[in-house]
Amino acid sequence: MLAFSGCYFGGGDKERYELGEIRKRWATLPDLSPEGERKRGKCPLTPYEVGLMLRALGFSNDTHLYVASGEIYGGEATLQPLRELFPNFYTKEMLANEELRPYLPFSSRLAALDYIVCDESDVFVTNNNGNMAKILAGRR
Repeated sequence: MLAFSGCYFGGGDKERYELGEIRKRWATLPDLSPEGERKRGKCPLTPYEVGLMLRALGFSNDTHLYVASGEIYGGEATLQPLRELFPNFYTKEMLANEELRPYLPFSSRLAALDYIVCDESDVFVTNNNGNMAKILAGRR
């Protein structure tokens, strides 16, 4: 997601290089300026920015947070600031580790699980304007 957006999370030259290499796999992606895209509000929020937004909206640190996502660029290090703000932090892998095994080869099925959890949740907040977020917003 981050690579497709043309943005980056501020991880320096290593991050720019890695995301650039991912983007090269798709010739149809436009050449975008990460700084320009962020200034235009087109970049996904970082996990830390999501945490700050939720706090600003009045959510306290005892709020249960389900992160519906595939692999997040930077992994645990990127997620740590969000985890510190919201210790009741969950992913599908944390909640259903063994039960997920048959679905692991199928990203669309994993996304469907995330969709169901998000649809049934009390609150849904997105950090991007992807298709799943648009469908959920319309449904809710």
